[in-house]
Amino acid sequence: MDTPQIDDFLLWTAGIVIAVTAIAGGLAALYRLLTGSLSKRLDGIASQLQRNGGSSLRDAVDRIEEKQTEIQRDVRDVRQRLDDHIAYHLDKEL
Repeated sequence: MDTPQIDDFLLWTAGIVIAVTAIAGGLAALYRLLTGSLSKRLDGIASQLQRNGGSSLRDAVDRIEEKQTEIQRDVRDVRQRLDDHIAYHLDKEL
C-alpha cells in the first residue's frame, strides 16, 4: 500500500467510526427520551391509584363504592318495608 491508499483508508475508517459514534449517540438519546417519557407516564398513572384526599381516581372509586353500599342498604330497607306493608294489607283482608 502506498501513502495515498493509506490516507484514503484512514479517512474511510475515521468516517465509519464517526458515523457509528453518531448513530450510537442518537440511539442513546432516543432511548433516554423514550424511557423518561414512559417513566413520567407511569408515575402519573401510579399517582392516580393512590389516595390523595379526593382528586385521584382511587378516591373517586372509593366514593362510588361507598355510595353504592349506601344505596344497597337503602334498597334493602325499602324492600323490607314494602314487604311488611304488603303483608300487613294481606293479613288485614283475611
